[in-house]
Amino acid sequence: MDRELLYGSWLDVGMFMQSVMVLARAQGLETCPQLAWCEYAGAVRGALGVPEEEILISGMAMGHADWSAVQNSLVSEREPVDGFATFLTD
Repeated sequence: MDRELLYGSWLDVGMFMQSVMVLARAQGLETCPQLAWCEYAGAVRGALGVPEEEILISGMAMGHADWSAVQNSLVSEREPVDGFATFLTD
């Protein structure tokens, strides 16, 4: 993402990534967004030729899941909708 873009652009990137993830799932693929790439932005920037005026926000792995792998057996708890959203009605 261009360094000069405002904070709202971070939301745009998140929505774009979510759209890619939903489309991948529709095609039978799984995804894993990866913030850890940012910790190695210098190396990634050099390897991919990313110019200095751009920042690295995230990476994303995409492919076919191995559901027999132990790391894919984790089922995390989910916050109920009422725990993070407020619905206002007339």
